[in-house]
Amino acid sequence: MNIPFKPAFCRALFLACAISGAATAQTAANAFFDDSQLHVINITMAPSDWSTLLQNYLLDTYYNASMTWNGQSVSFGIRSHGDGSRSGIKPNLDFNFGYYVAGQTFLGLNFVLLKANNEDPSNMHEWMSMKLYRAMGLPAPREAPAQLYVNGQLLGFYYIVEHEDDQAGNFLTRNFGEDGGYLYDWRYGNGYEFGNLGDNPFSYAQFLEIKVLQSGPDLQNFANFIQAVNAPATSEATYITGLSAYMNPRLFLSYCATENVLTDIDGVIGGNVGINNFYLYQFQNSTLLQMIAWDKDNTFSDPMRPILYGVTTGENLVFGGVTVGTNINVLAQTLYSFPDYQAVYLSELTRAANLLGGTGGWADNEVTREWGVISAAALNDPFKQCGGVTCGPEDTLAGVQFVHSFLEQRAGFVLSSALQAGYQPISSNPQIQSVSVYPPGYSTFQLSPGTLVLLDGTNLAPVGQAPPPQTNPLPRVIGPTFVAVDGVRAPLVVTGGYIAFQVPEDEASNVTASVVVSVNGAMSNTATVDMWPTSPVIVAVARANGSVVAAGNGPVAGEVVTIYALGLGYVSPDVPFGAPPPAGTVATTTVQPQLSLGGTAMNVEFSGLSPDYAGLYQINAQIPATLPSGSAATLALTDAGVVYTVQLALQ
Repeated sequence: MNIPFKPAFCRALFLACAISGAATAQTAANAFFDDSQLHVINITMAPSDWSTLLQNYLLDTYYNASMTWNGQSVSFGIRSHGDGSRSGIKPNLDFNFGYYVAGQTFLGLNFVLLKANNEDPSNMHEWMSMKLYRAMGLPAPREAPAQLYVNGQLLGFYYIVEHEDDQAGNFLTRNFGEDGGYLYDWRYGNGYEFGNLGDNPFSYAQFLEIKVLQSGPDLQNFANFIQAVNAPATSEATYITGLSAYMNPRLFLSYCATENVLTDIDGVIGGNVGINNFYLYQFQNSTLLQMIAWDKDNTFSDPMRPILYGVTTGENLVFGGVTVGTNINVLAQTLYSFPDYQAVYLSELTRAANLLGGTGGWADNEVTREWGVISAAALNDPFKQCGGVTCGPEDTLAGVQFVHSFLEQRAGFVLSSALQAGYQPISSNPQIQSVSVYPPGYSTFQLSPGTLVLLDGTNLAPVGQAPPPQTNPLPRVIGPTFVAVDGVRAPLVVTGGYIAFQVPEDEASNVTASVVVSVNGAMSNTATVDMWPTSPVIVAVARANGSVVAAGNGPVAGEVVTIYALGLGYVSPDVPFGAPPPAGTVATTTVQPQLSLGGTAMNVEFSGLSPDYAGLYQINAQIPATLPSGSAATLALTDAGVVYTVQLALQ
């Protein structure tokens, strides 16, 4: 089955040689997070347990339940979820698939959240917000709409939300290629805005709820971060050097700009309780922290909200009758005081506003599309909550109309405000010019899960950036550079003025995907590409003796050859991102491609991933015995209706 190529071929493809070690892609979960259809989830549990959960909705007590979705069933633990959005009428619900059976997963997932959108009449705020974060190249959960039934009774309309502390489907490994660091669920308190509470690490324990793997938080590292945030800003270079050991200032401002465009009233800048509603990840064996979006019900508030609200302007926060400060974020305010980082913030505001668009723009069209999917279920919600009170379909309709009205106004307001504040494009930022399937010269904007891609542009990496060592898995970051595909950092190789990367294997197909390059936190434009089930490309053909077919070395009639290809789509079982199948695993394509030579069908004996190289497929097929010696014919590879051809000469 395996006919390995020479090392030179490996280098030409920018592929890494094989050893095992990456976390497994979870393509099975794609259908569960498909927002183009309304999912139906049926929960069965003891009526007394359900009644107790509703009565004690403020507690985190788990109860035994079973679920059926799309003909598949699983038993699991269920509990109430949330802070201010908890409800004893229509609760948010945590599904823990491994709570009673250690290691059990559902579609490769350990956790999901069923979100009731109790603070959002439209049900659209969080779903659309997370899409914008991902389009900006920032990590954010996937979400999909559902109707939820409990013991046969309709509970109402929900969104299925990917859990950031999932240890099985593993949000961290999917997005960053690792999960060995510290993941915190941020706990807000008394209007805190990254101010200096002193150098005692335990002063910050109240904010950091450790979620996975580590037994406790790294309080010293966070305290060091806060000291860097509050260091005297007498010199931009000195301040940025100190801060960059703990957080990339450009990525932080990109996060804040996205949040401002969405007008979040309960987030990191300008929030009504201080900084709130995000996860914080400290990368493994590192002091570096990364913010991850979470809980965005309270976006889409005031379309005329000032672009510097929470950055340089704000209002007093009062707790218990005592003013505890303003809702101005200390870090955002300090960074904006530096001209270089003022330019970064304004640039990211402009990028987010342009992505969001106005009437008829991307977000407006997405809301219209999604409303077509959810309208019947959202309007038939017997327990719909709006800010703690039961509301009805007229409130939902008004909420959706407000989202459209918001989008009609917000982008234009932000763009004009940014210009007034002095926005100018940053010429040194990376710029994507083309995204194409390998090999060079085969230009297409049609990509597929797992395929290898060439990205061309300007300022993509430092000049002379060396390729990585040939180890597995392929890295998600090389030097200061990463590529995000819908917010997920892709396995990649960087050389000179272009980037080669692998599309994450659990990327959904039949959709558009957003590709963004980041160099030291400076973000490129967003390239929108079509994601098809397959994008077949033949890169080489090998004879039965392992030699590459070339002039004077053609196969003979009846010989079994190996066609090496890219872009043949999903495989079963799932394989690691950026790595070949683990030793002993045979990963076959879920759809077998068709091969023909000179119009005569070839017998395909095997189609799947090569065991040697990440992202490389091989098809073992027999040359038709009817073809005459010395003939030249067209070798056609057809997969999911897409055809790729090369010329092949027989001996």
